[in-house]
Amino acid sequence: MRLNKWWILGAALSLLPVLVVADIRDDAATIRWDIIHIVTFSPSGNVIAEGGMASALAQNKSMITVTGSGTFTLGDSDDVTGGGTWKTVGPPPDSTPHSGTYRVTRLVRFDVAPGAQASNAKDLIGDGTLADNRGGLAILRIAYSDGSKGILVVSCDLPGNPPPGPAGSPDTLFEGITASKGFVDYWNRAAPVPKVDGNRTLFHVLPTNED
Repeated sequence: MRLNKWWILGAALSLLPVLVVADIRDDAATIRWDIIHIVTFSPSGNVIAEGGMASALAQNKSMITVTGSGTFTLGDSDDVTGGGTWKTVGPPPDSTPHSGTYRVTRLVRFDVAPGAQASNAKDLIGDGTLADNRGGLAILRIAYSDGSKGILVVSCDLPGNPPPGPAGSPDTLFEGITASKGFVDYWNRAAPVPKVDGNRTLFHVLPTNED
């Protein structure tokens, strides 16, 4: 059977790693990701800083808790920085923890999600304008300090504003993280609880360095 050369080219391209990006005009933009810390919960605006933690559960209720931040460059899956700490604990009554550090080794995929940050939030990570905030889903390949490898999924659901808006991210997007470590998939994210610090994330578009 004779195959059209354009069909062959299209099939070959479909096998390459895909970096899907929306709502970011610079295809080579650098994105910062953080597991964030809410310094203050306040009706006048939550104060957002780096240095938070987030957890997820495996099938048997064992749990992984991670901290972390880093950057990745769109269009270059190997241009990554960052990492953090990890701690795992088995399901009750097993309370023996294992812990260490991890580093990000590769960007697998990043998708920007629609939605706006709460307009009264006070952001201590970015430029303070909130215009650099993004929601979305990042899938990062990571290496653990004990020699195991896995995936860290960072998902940010921006809260938005009451009517007339602008609205937050779609309900299909979750807030928090999931992770794998070796053959264990910590697939069930721990959801954030109102007025309780933890299980929250945020993406920032970093400014372009101009010579």
